Amino acid sequence: MESGDTIFVQRAPVFYIYGEVQRAGAYRLEPDMVVMQALSLGGGLTARGTDRGIKISRRTPDGSVGKVDAKLTDRVRPDDVIYVGESLF
Repeated sequence: MESGDTIFVQRAPVFYIYGEVQRAGAYRLEPDMVVMQALSLGGGLTARGTDRGIKISRRTPDGSVGKVDAKLTDRVRPDDVIYVGESLF
């Protein structure tokens, strides 16, 4: 490296979580992370949250966004948006 060189650092992959979680927001995606670990980063469920109503919005290879019902053991991908729904009872 020399004086005046520009260094580009690739952005760490992130995922987003919102809905009935304690701390909604963007979080750094760790290798092999699953939905259960993502929920823990978001502080866990609120008193009204349920792990049965989790949806992931995910970009498909053609650029469109699809929604999938998620299980706690599903792998989280870069730029996933995880929504935690409210329990009906």
